[in-house]
Amino acid sequence: MKTRTTGDWLRILQSCGVQPKTAIMWAQVFADTIKPTTFSKGDADLAVFLPTVLHESAMLTRLKESGRYSAARIREIGNDNPPGSRWRSLVARADELAGNEAKFFEACYGGRGGNRPEGSGDGARYPGRGLIMLTFHDGYEWQGNRSGQDLLVLPELAEQPYFALEFAIDWWEGKVPDSVLGDTRKVRKVVNGGAIGLKEVEALAIKARAALQ
Repeated sequence: MKTRTTGDWLRILQSCGVQPKTAIMWAQVFADTIKPTTFSKGDADLAVFLPTVLHESAMLTRLKESGRYSAARIREIGNDNPPGSRWRSLVARADELAGNEAKFFEACYGGRGGNRPEGSGDGARYPGRGLIMLTFHDGYEWQGNRSGQDLLVLPELAEQPYFALEFAIDWWEGKVPDSVLGDTRKVRKVVNGGAIGLKEVEALAIKARAALQ
């Protein structure tokens, strides 16, 4: 894996479909952060990591998930999920939760992943943030312990570009086994527990491999 300059990253990001203004902002971050020894498998990691973070962050434009859903959208997603799931339980509360991000996150994430029950504030404090989104008290604590940052006190650090990329790389190296790098479906399962976004990531992976060569 070679050292890539800011100019290299500007070309790579734009080749993958990142908008020019966004690519200019992020090219220096990638150049400063990603070195030849960053990934255990070098470009084999990078060719899968890059399309993953581009997809998860809406092409580097979103570092915090949105909790502002319409009532209709809450019902639609909830009814698409199985009975007994957290999302299905929100259907009956769609009007109450619509457009209220803090209340939505409390209902969706309260009492899960180390968060205290709904109403404690943990659900609203620890929603998804970053390039591969950290979520829940336990997720922020795990990443903070590895990175030497108190993310339970300052979870917003994960929304800052340099920290976001650093955390995403560390998460990747800590969570994604080298043995699954050749299987995008298995990587998606590690990242989000299923195959959501599989086709989009596969399409981005083709562009990323070409751009990295």
